Amino acid sequence: MSILKEQAVQILQTVPDDKMIYVIDMLKWLNNIFDDKSIRVNKKSTAVEVWNEFKKYKGIIAYDIDEKAELAKAREEKYADFN
Repeated sequence: MSILKEQAVQILQTVPDDKMIYVIDMLKWLNNIFDDKSIRVNKKSTAVEVWNEFKKYKGIIAYDIDEKAELAKAREEKYADFN
């Protein structure tokens, strides 16, 4: 057993039995924190991978578009009621 674990056991041995429930709750809470961190790291790496895949397709259009004509058409549709 490592020195730190031995110190933790010695401290736990001094805790009264009626207060052990609090120690157990804190240990469960710490375990949840440790588990959440590993999940976040996995989610982050997955998100980065997905983002990198998405960036490969950025700006690729399968056909030619006349941007000015599309913008003019959209403007006409949007402001058609204001004439």
